[in-house]
Amino acid sequence: MAPLNEEEIADAYLRYFPLIERKSRRMLRGSTEAQDLAQETFLRLWQSRLDLRDATATTAWLYRTCTRLAIDRLRASGRTVEGAGDLIDAVASPEAAAEDRSHGRRLLGALVSALPSIELAAAVLSRVDGLNHREIGEVLEVSERTVRRLLTRVDQRIAGFRARHEVGA
Repeated sequence: MAPLNEEEIADAYLRYFPLIERKSRRMLRGSTEAQDLAQETFLRLWQSRLDLRDATATTAWLYRTCTRLAIDRLRASGRTVEGAGDLIDAVASPEAAAEDRSHGRRLLGALVSALPSIELAAAVLSRVDGLNHREIGEVLEVSERTVRRLLTRVDQRIAGFRARHEVGA
């Protein structure tokens, strides 16, 4: 496929960048890294030489790429993503003490590191982005049945993770 011309790039930017920027902010909880993530995703779109005439395929490609890049950033060893603590605080009880929130951050970090990437991506697409099973299947290029299995496994892993860490508490 031929490289995109300037007009196609400008059109794609106007059409898709706001979508991917919102997704980046949801994934990274509004951190300043969200803008970098959105830009990196768009740059990869431009480099991919994807046929932008198919809006559904383009959107799925963007969601898949942005999700994977965000997961990579969240998992990067020795690196703290600005705003990741806000994600935990949003989940934690508002009455939780600072020590409990800190413990929660460590546990979530361990869980994120332990989940297989495809399961984590399915969970993020479902629970952060609000996509249904069909949409998640399109993004991850798997069947709806596989999406249901992935989400079931995530729930089982979380339950097991909680049980192990509550016993040790």
